[in-house]
Amino acid sequence: MQSADLPDVQKFYDTEYQISLTSEDADQLYDVVDGVPVYRTQYQAGLIVDFVDLPKGASVLDYGAAKAKSLYRLCERRSDISPHVFDVSEDYRSYWQGWVPKDQQATYSAPAEWNGRFDLITAHFVLEHVREPVEIFSDIARLLSPSGRFFFSVPDVLGNPADMIVVDHLNHFTRTSLPVALDRAGMKIERIDTSRLRGAFVVVASLKQGHEKVGAPDPSETKAVIKSLNECCASWHDAEKLVANAQARNAGRKVAIYGAGVYGTFVYARIRNSGGAACFVDRNPHVHGRDHLGVPVLPPEALPVDIGVLYVALNPAVARKAMADLGFDRREGLELVYLS
Repeated sequence: MQSADLPDVQKFYDTEYQISLTSEDADQLYDVVDGVPVYRTQYQAGLIVDFVDLPKGASVLDYGAAKAKSLYRLCERRSDISPHVFDVSEDYRSYWQGWVPKDQQATYSAPAEWNGRFDLITAHFVLEHVREPVEIFSDIARLLSPSGRFFFSVPDVLGNPADMIVVDHLNHFTRTSLPVALDRAGMKIERIDTSRLRGAFVVVASLKQGHEKVGAPDPSETKAVIKSLNECCASWHDAEKLVANAQARNAGRKVAIYGAGVYGTFVYARIRNSGGAACFVDRNPHVHGRDHLGVPVLPPEALPVDIGVLYVALNPAVARKAMADLGFDRREGLELVYLS
């Protein structure tokens, strides 16, 4: 499923999309294990090691690299690999210096001399942003060596409904659509996983051999997926009603939002004209002390005692457990408002 294109996608990603440039160490918090934060880039590097058997001295390309932090972390584990980076912006050049040779960097288009070079190409949350995903898959296919592997991750819209409302996510992938898109680009799926990266597909693909064909999805399965996509869209309308009802019920009480991401932005957009929020709360230390939408972001333990309403702006699949883990569900005088 595809959303409407942005007005000028190429310009947006070249000069305006600076989500990872807010600070030198900007990274997304993936998990907290025994009190220790685990960031997305280090987790993605671990997935590559687990999913792909890389030969010694492998040539690896991070496609849509941005800062290429996952590739950097992979190089820390495997100093023998030869790193390459490609992005559609010049904004990240300074982050590649010192560890990626200059002739192994490219922007705007991957050079023809790279054709058939790579043992591994990675693309971490890239394909949801592009106008024509099959064209990008085809470009990646030309760069793969005959025995190369393509490792990529994309949001699973049915596993993480936030994907549906992110304005620059133009493609919303499903288990039935991914094999078709790759097949049209001359590739096939070797492995697809939904358990190792929350709310996302982790996929390993390779080049098809000869006239190898991938079977079309079963019509009944496609029909079920379409039904689920419609239900996902409807769930956002239901969430709007839940927020509106909570506003009416709690007029005059001091409000905070747990989650300074997509869900938090969704909630804030619906309450800002009726008092807004005193603060956002988030576990990611990289956003503490910063503002999101002009509102300060605090760690959970700093939630002010006079907050009466906390909107839980998280994936509904994990929201209640997260509040229980933090003890907010037992805090006297605090109403938790969930989105489902």
